[in-house]
Formats: sequence, C-alpha cells, structure tokens
Amino acid sequence: MPNKVLASRFNTLKGRVDRLLGPCLETNTSTTNYTFGYGENTGLGTNVIPGSPNKIAASSYKLLYINIQKIRYHQVGTAAFTAEAYRVGDFVNNSSADKVEEAYISGLETLATNMESDKFICHPTQGQLAVLPTSTSAPTWNGALTHIFTVTFTSAQERREFFNAGGQVRFEPSMTYFGGQAKTLDWAAMLNAIGPVNFGCQSTIAPSGVGQSYGGVGHDYMNSSYRRAYYNSGGGVYNPNEYTIYAMELSSTVLQFKVEFNDPSYGQPDESVVSRAVSNASIFTPIGFAQIDGTTTITVQRSVPNFSLISNL
Repeated sequence: MPNKVLASRFNTLKGRVDRLLGPCLETNTSTTNYTFGYGENTGLGTNVIPGSPNKIAASSYKLLYINIQKIRYHQVGTAAFTAEAYRVGDFVNNSSADKVEEAYISGLETLATNMESDKFICHPTQGQLAVLPTSTSAPTWNGALTHIFTVTFTSAQERREFFNAGGQVRFEPSMTYFGGQAKTLDWAAMLNAIGPVNFGCQSTIAPSGVGQSYGGVGHDYMNSSYRRAYYNSGGGVYNPNEYTIYAMELSSTVLQFKVEFNDPSYGQPDESVVSRAVSNASIFTPIGFAQIDGTTTITVQRSVPNFSLISNL
C-alpha cells in the first residue's frame, strides 16, 4: 500500500521553501533566521482543502513548486535545473486522478536541503553587474594610494536580503606596463594575477586563489572599524608591496570599503612605480528571470544599492 504524504509533512517542506525565498525575518544575529530570506513574496495559498484538513489543496502544492523553481533557477541557472511537470490531480472530484507519490515529495525534500546548502549563491545569469567608476593613479607614484567608497542600502533588511540572495561587491585591480623596471614589473604581475575579489554575505574570496582571502570577513562580520578582507603581496625583495581591501560598517545601511595600494619605502634608493595603478569595482545584484508555468517570471530581484565615492587613488 502506498505511503501517505501527511499535511504536516507538506507544511514543513513549505516552511523551508518560504524561509529561503521570503522576507528575512531578522536583521541581527541572535538566531540563525537572519541568514535566510531573499526578500520575495512567497504568495498566498490554502495549504489544505476546506473541510478536509488532511488533504493538500492543489493550488497550494503548485505554488510550492513554483517557489522551488524560483529558488533553484536563482541558484544554479535555468540550464542546470529542469523542472518536472506539476504533479497535481483533483482527487476530491476524481477518485482516479493521479496522486503525488511519496517518492516525489521525498525528492523535493532532498532538493530543499540542497537549496539550503546553496542559499548564498546567485548564478551569474540571475544577476546584473553595475560597474562603478574606475579609480586610476598618477603615472608615477609610491607610498600608499587609497580608493575609498561607500555602498548604501535603503534599509537594514534590504541589505540583509541583498547579501542573503548572493549579492556582492566586487573588486579587480590591474596595471599595464611594457617597460623593464623590476619593481613596476612585480607590481603589474602581482595585481594582474588577482582577478576579481568578491565581498559577499560571509566571506571575501578571490576565485583565482591568489593572495589571502578571508572566509570570516563579509557582510555578516562587520563593525565600526576597518577589517582587512583581502590582500596580496609582491614577490621576492618586493614582498613589502601590498594590495589590500578593507571593509567597515558605518551604519546598518551603509558599508565603506578602502582599497589600498601600498608601496612602502624600503630600498636604497626607493624607486617609484612607473605605471598607473587601476582600481576597478562593481556591484553584483540578484535580478533574475525564468520561464515558469509558461510565463516569464521574476525569480529573485533585489534593489541595486547606491554608490558614493569618498577618495580616488
């Protein structure tokens, strides 16, 4: 005899999905609720059929699966997740209608576990990149150069939901040099090897693996003074040269970042760097769409935060 899928089991699954897709319930760190919530409307639906408290309404099941699609498309993209046909049968009015099998619900529960593990991921096709104005140094320089800017959200909850949904502030330094001066060649090699550095919900990571990333420095771990989020150093005798990203929290809605190119005085003589240092930054915002139930549908959409320049290189 087939196993019955209890209404309580359905409601537990629905609660897990709603917790991921819906509004963030907290903006502080007193419980784990603050790490859940993309900020989307999960929709309304009657979980059970009126007068039949142990039977799930077909409309509620369909809404649950649509929300699962939104989350998974947001996380892995539309090409990596293939939605199955809705398993909905009007069993109340048609006793021979297809039933939703227990194994199918079990599969959705496993998928929910995977979605929870991937909760901070936004697939590149499900977001938009806003490139910020480039900061460029003078053609000859030494000492410390700083590029400082703020990123402002409309509310503490919007900030939380932006990062929960995989939003990032991204950094990428560069230098172009075709001469033969050893120090400048080392600076160019050091900067160009880094690639993008992504400041996210709970980490600041260079996907290239170059330099020192910090898994414990991200949106969740800010305070009112700068924390070093990433750095990379020069090679050999140029090891004191360093590219560093610092992050701090000015308020519950404002983050400030400082990008530093530091060429300290240590040589005799201490030659200058003879090429421009370039500091690129951008904001990756979750804004995605997918075809769901025959309609182009928003998967997850957060607001693009405001950028304000404090200091150029």
